[in-house]
Amino acid sequence: MKKLITFVFALFVLTASAQTSTFKKFYKSHKEHSQFSLNVSASMVGSFFNDEDSDEVADLLKKSGNFKLMVFDNENQEVSKDFKKYIRRNNLKTMVRVKGDDSRAEFYTLEKNNLIKEIIFKANSDDDSLVLLGLKTSMTKEELAKLLSNSDKI
Repeated sequence: MKKLITFVFALFVLTASAQTSTFKKFYKSHKEHSQFSLNVSASMVGSFFNDEDSDEVADLLKKSGNFKLMVFDNENQEVSKDFKKYIRRNNLKTMVRVKGDDSRAEFYTLEKNNLIKEIIFKANSDDDSLVLLGLKTSMTKEELAKLLSNSDKI
């Protein structure tokens, strides 16, 4: 019985640690550069929307686990350089890139087993700050494309 309990506990620990998003690992390794960090569950985010908001937002929240918002001090571009390495190392796919006069925004996805497991938004400008928004999710490319194409709020 004791071996069974130990086995179940070990399995639980392995499962819990495997569910840590790669995005959270990036944050942990750059915590000293963080100016602000907020982790919110999708159910909590849903409370900010009312019934008049689009169905697409509700669908996105249903498929989401949690959101992590981070603001980094990027004075010497160290965090940006490490984020580029992180993108390559974790095989994130660039979905959208937008450049303005002095600002940039990018949208990445992490796919596993034909499902999008993480969505990451990156925004930065020349003011030495880097903003990252990570979303843990489980949806297909088709579901994401439908969400984005039908919505004027996302």
